[in-house]
Amino acid sequence: MCSKDQITHILGKINVGLPSWSRGLEAAEAARARLVRWACGDPPAEPDPPRKKMPHALRRKWPMCPCLHNDEPPEITYCVVGGEGGLALQAVTPTHPMPSQDELDAKFAELVEELDLTAVNKAAMMELPAAKKWQIYCSRRPPPGQTAVLATAPQVEEYIKALNEIADAFASSDGIPPTEACALVDGLKTALRTRAHSFVLRFIKQGGLTALLEALQKAPRDDAITRHNLIAGIKALMNNSTGRAHVLAHPTSIDLIAQSLDTENVKTKVAALEILGAVCLVPGGHKKVLEAMIHYQKYAGERARFQGIVNELDRSTGAYRDDLGLKTAIMSFVNAVLNYGPGEESLEFRLHLRYELLMLGIQPVIEKLRKYENETLDRHIEFFEMVRTEDERELSRRFDKQHVDTKSAAEMFDLLRNKLSHTAAYPHLLSMLRHLLLLPLEYNPHAQHWLLLDRVVQQVVLQQPSAGSRASSHQGDSEETTKLYDPDVAPLEINVAEIVHLLAKEEELVAARSKADNLEKENVDLATELAKKAQGTG
Repeated sequence: MCSKDQITHILGKINVGLPSWSRGLEAAEAARARLVRWACGDPPAEPDPPRKKMPHALRRKWPMCPCLHNDEPPEITYCVVGGEGGLALQAVTPTHPMPSQDELDAKFAELVEELDLTAVNKAAMMELPAAKKWQIYCSRRPPPGQTAVLATAPQVEEYIKALNEIADAFASSDGIPPTEACALVDGLKTALRTRAHSFVLRFIKQGGLTALLEALQKAPRDDAITRHNLIAGIKALMNNSTGRAHVLAHPTSIDLIAQSLDTENVKTKVAALEILGAVCLVPGGHKKVLEAMIHYQKYAGERARFQGIVNELDRSTGAYRDDLGLKTAIMSFVNAVLNYGPGEESLEFRLHLRYELLMLGIQPVIEKLRKYENETLDRHIEFFEMVRTEDERELSRRFDKQHVDTKSAAEMFDLLRNKLSHTAAYPHLLSMLRHLLLLPLEYNPHAQHWLLLDRVVQQVVLQQPSAGSRASSHQGDSEETTKLYDPDVAPLEINVAEIVHLLAKEEELVAARSKADNLEKENVDLATELAKKAQGTG
């Protein structure tokens, strides 16, 4: 028997034909609770109260229609459901005879497949009793009128044809897409979100995703409506598990979504940020987002990958003055980038990305956002600052300090000097400082030398044997020691772990050679001493 939480989640995803009341949320919640108890096979907490009789005075006034001859109003046995063709009546309880067990299981399996549920929820649905399966199946069957409407709705081929026409029009000299094609693309996001799972599968199988991305790539910056409809179509496609997998597997999809940030349409920016933030939560998606932001940096001609994000957060003129939706979406994206992927476990990774954002001036921008006094926006800001405080406290504990001022070069140098004094690493720190003094100090073009050193040190810090874990110094010669892992976009194609491994081997080789030289010297000394003794005895 499946749990109440599973049943509640599943019934929330499918339409089980509950009628609508005008008596408020309490009656609806009570009915939903009774339905969950019924699906789980639990006895009701208390019997339903008997239905009250209508007062005699009202009963005489009730039959406003001549078809109602009884004193009492009729029972509600149908409910209103929405479809692509409008509203339709649907029976609350099954009125068709139940088929055989095998036929019922086959029909119900098709229904569950169309719902695009997770494996756990699929298993929970298939474990339901036959009577409950049949009732859910009947509640999902489209009424006769709705079947005809679905048959006349645009099909996959029509949507793909419209996308190709739009892409061809953007590539032509006039650049004006057909009106009919634009209208179809406008409805594509609704179709991908509301149509059956099989519709999404056909759309992907027949090249719909490729056509959608091609149209987005060719869409001009000034066609805000079409670009928004295209990015909304991708967002709707990613609400489906199969669609999401294909979007993530596409080599340029995330880059094209990031390119959509280069627009003055606020809704398009919000949709793109929501997609990128959601991709950070998917296994393997976090690094794709970081790579996409590097792509956007080059595409928009910015000096840093998050420069545009911070600038948008700070904009307060024109349409951006009071647009809290965009500012909230940006803060949500920033928190997703910082705290998911390697950031779930790696303190170094979170500090690395946060330093990058702080260098762009995000902290004073966040302070200005508090003037809006928006509950949702403040919640994202508080989460950002809470995690930052915890990370800085953890960093301070490593140096036995109350606080580490990362803005002070003198304090950070003192911490390193005190930490490394009387260790084998201290001579290397001195050597680094001596050679840094020898670098050219002119501003241009030798500043790139310092940038190179900065990037190399960043990669040494971030490149770990496995995601979210610190490199262990006790791994010996295992393959994990030389396994390449870059949680961020690597500035150089180097394998830090392998180089460290080779340096360790080099130290061992130097020590072995020194030991061999000492043994050889001792051997020569012994041989000389023996020769002298032999001459003395002779």
